[in-house]
Amino acid sequence: MKNRRSIGIFSIAIVIALTSCNGEYEIIGKSETIPEGQTIFLQRQNDEKFEIIDSATVNNGTFFFKGVQHNPAIAILVPSDNRKSQLPPLLLALEEGRIYVTLDSVSHISGTPLNDRLQKYESKRRLYDTRIQAITSRYLKDYLSGQLSDTAFYAWKKSFEKEQKGLETLTRNYILANTDNVTSVYLFLQNSFLFTPEEQRNLIARAAPSFRNNPAIEKISRMLQSMKNVEPGMPYIDLSLQTPEGESASLSEYIGHGKYVLLDFWASWCSPCRKQTPYLKQLYERYGQQAFSIIGISFDTNRDEWLEYIRENQIAWPQLGDLSGWDSSAIPTYAIQGIPHLVLIAPNGKIIANNPSEKQLNEILTSRLSPRKTAYTGSQKKDFHKKAFSN
Repeated sequence: MKNRRSIGIFSIAIVIALTSCNGEYEIIGKSETIPEGQTIFLQRQNDEKFEIIDSATVNNGTFFFKGVQHNPAIAILVPSDNRKSQLPPLLLALEEGRIYVTLDSVSHISGTPLNDRLQKYESKRRLYDTRIQAITSRYLKDYLSGQLSDTAFYAWKKSFEKEQKGLETLTRNYILANTDNVTSVYLFLQNSFLFTPEEQRNLIARAAPSFRNNPAIEKISRMLQSMKNVEPGMPYIDLSLQTPEGESASLSEYIGHGKYVLLDFWASWCSPCRKQTPYLKQLYERYGQQAFSIIGISFDTNRDEWLEYIRENQIAWPQLGDLSGWDSSAIPTYAIQGIPHLVLIAPNGKIIANNPSEKQLNEILTSRLSPRKTAYTGSQKKDFHKKAFSN
């Protein structure tokens, strides 16, 4: 009897333990900003999208969610009408336990292990974001007023880079300390711009298996591997494409014939590509007779629009494409993550620069194709301006 009673007590203990670990969560929220009666949506990440799984109504400045989530997931809370509250979505880890949320101009999460960790990161990040925003705002004020001296420019640039480096270190340390949970995957994907391709590869290599095997991370890993194939010093990769007239053509017909060749990946519908056209025309006129050429590789899907843009802008250099848009074979081959994207190739077929800035491209071409050295302070300011306001 004693043994049976012991077994019975042990069985009850197991049942209690199992029922207490059933994945139930509660989100207890409050807000002084969201209007009374407004709906808040709970959206859970599913692959690369967020889908609504529940909703709650603000009542006396509070709201409440309850559900089951067996494995932790990334989720966001989004007010149904952000025109009134103007609050950004609040990121949280949806996991078992009681989660406390404050959804205001300065939001806060706590109550469960992952959310406590995430909040510590977000609090520190907010300080960096605030300082970066202040620097860029004051820089913009001087820039637009025409009072940006070279001394001020370098001071703003130094301050910006210091804060950016701090944010990079903070994010890297969080990711490496949390590769065994979903928060690190999300933050890695959202902040990959902080890290060079080599740094991204290193982070993935040092991560836990669950991180490396995540489908989104595997996709990034394949892209990073492709990028290694098109790094400076690697031979260019040939592509079979078409001319605007529909005739078959390949890069090898234009590369390796004693010229420096600039591959311009673009599309007629791409606004930044359109803005870059005058700059490329300037390069072509300056170096076109000095062993230099440009090959446009278009991601257009409409041949007429492609031809019309070439004709209207009097683009003289050769154009190739396959009318496949983002399904073009050029995308994975050259690890294109956005356009415009430039690749400079030497006469021997080796890649010199992959996606250089205008300043970098100017310096390379000037040093190799012209004896005259030119300062590009204006381009340098433009590079910083573009980087500062991409955050």
